[in-house]
Amino acid sequence: MKKILIAGGTGFVGKALIKHLVNCGYMVNVLTRRNKISSMENIRYFEWDIKKGFIDEKAFEGVSKIINLTGANITEKRWTEKRKVEIIESRTKAIDLLFTYVTTRNFSIDIFISSSAVGYYGAITTDEIFTEKSNNGSDFLASVCRKWEKSALQFESLGVATVILRKGVVLGRDGGMYQKLAPLAKLGINTSLGNGRQYLPWIDIRDLVRLYEFILKTDELSGVFNAVSSEHIMMNDFSKALLRSFGKTSFLPNVPAFLVRLFLGEMSVMLLKGSRVSNYKIKQTGFKFEYSSIEKTFFM
Repeated sequence: MKKILIAGGTGFVGKALIKHLVNCGYMVNVLTRRNKISSMENIRYFEWDIKKGFIDEKAFEGVSKIINLTGANITEKRWTEKRKVEIIESRTKAIDLLFTYVTTRNFSIDIFISSSAVGYYGAITTDEIFTEKSNNGSDFLASVCRKWEKSALQFESLGVATVILRKGVVLGRDGGMYQKLAPLAKLGINTSLGNGRQYLPWIDIRDLVRLYEFILKTDELSGVFNAVSSEHIMMNDFSKALLRSFGKTSFLPNVPAFLVRLFLGEMSVMLLKGSRVSNYKIKQTGFKFEYSSIEKTFFM
């Protein structure tokens, strides 16, 4: 039975991924900041402390594959200068610590799968369809992704196959954007923001966990891949589909952009801007998306 180490596995994506991998027959070691005891024999929790530079070395026993999901929630708080530092360091220092342990303890790792985001291309609305070869943006989100990816690429120097997933908005009923907006849509409230014509690159959580499984099984994969659905939707499309999923329609106007900026400050660019992102590269590897339309995500 193959054993995987997951860092940052207690969030929305992490919980879904652990459940999926266990169902696929993997044993999963999870790094957590607090003592936890698993009720399942295929899941074990181990302590780590990024600030103190500590990882329980038992977490690496029998592990040949590491999945990194670490990172402070970008939307949790306003982007003060202090919060910006926390957002960056929660990503880069976590990876740096993993890298230090692997190198200094000579742990044998054959693949390192790390996260990034489509924010790499910049928070802009444009006619361009971004691919993995497109330029890095110039705003805060883009700089976060650039530093995040640079930390992950350290593993290449060890001869470890390194995969970076630039994820779109992850949609699923148990967390993330859906969980925040569904209660409003259920009441018939329009959840679209600004002019609603900004694109929303997204991926269904069920496809995302399948993508991780696919990468684990396909040993020769390495490099950067956009983890987004094939369907390009705008914010207006998302809101209408979400309302339809509850049998609702809304004649309420979109939330004005100035109000979003007032309440969220610089963070508002995440919600008011967005461009199309291509998934052609990952599909060329043989991966098939099962939830390729927003209708399937909301109604299946």
